[in-house]
Amino acid sequence: MAETTQHPRLRERGTVRTINDPIVGEFDIPGMPLRFSRFPDDLPLTAPTLGQQNEEILTEYLKRSPEEVQELREAGVLFEKNS
Repeated sequence: MAETTQHPRLRERGTVRTINDPIVGEFDIPGMPLRFSRFPDDLPLTAPTLGQQNEEILTEYLKRSPEEVQELREAGVLFEKNS
C-alpha cells in the first residue's frame, strides 16, 4: 500500500493525492483516475465538521428563518463546534 501511494506516476496523474483535514491532518486518498478536458484538476476536499453548515442548510434548503435557527441553538437542538 505504501509503495502504491508513493508511486511518482500515480501522484503525477492525481490517482493518489494528499489532502489536509482540519481534524485528522494530512493523509493520502485515492484521486480520480480519469481526466476530462473541461473538469478542474483538483476539487477541494475538505469535509465540513459536524454542525458547521447548520445555518446554511436550515436557511437555504429548509427555508427556516435566522430567528428559528437561533431558537434551535438556544434549545440545544443544534450541535455546533466552535473552532
